[in-house]
Amino acid sequence: MKAQLYGTRVSLYKSNQMWRAARAKHIQRDLQSTQLMTNSIFGSMTNFTYGQNSQIIKQATLRALKSV
Repeated sequence: MKAQLYGTRVSLYKSNQMWRAARAKHIQRDLQSTQLMTNSIFGSMTNFTYGQNSQIIKQATLRALKSV
């Protein structure tokens, strides 16, 4: 049985609906912050030359392989 988060006067259907809305809001906020962080990290990479991009990919691959 699910917990009644919003009091006993609210039906289970309504409390689940409110819980889903609150959860969707938090997920949307997390997605926005993740997108902002990803753009700040990888957004400037389009200005690099092919050699610089390949160097970055090599370094990232080495880091990933060392961490495993």
